[in-house]
Amino acid sequence: MFSDFQMIKMLYGWGALVPSAEYYVQNNKLTADQYKELTGKKYAATA
Repeated sequence: MFSDFQMIKMLYGWGALVPSAEYYVQNNKLTADQYKELTGKKYAATA
């Protein structure tokens, strides 16, 4: 069974992640560190 991060990473790699990776950080499925690992970008929280 895949963890949330493994599933999100796989879908991101396929270009099939919907909604965006930011959504998953905002909804506590990814941490900011996992977001950076996934996208190569630092997560910038929006207000």
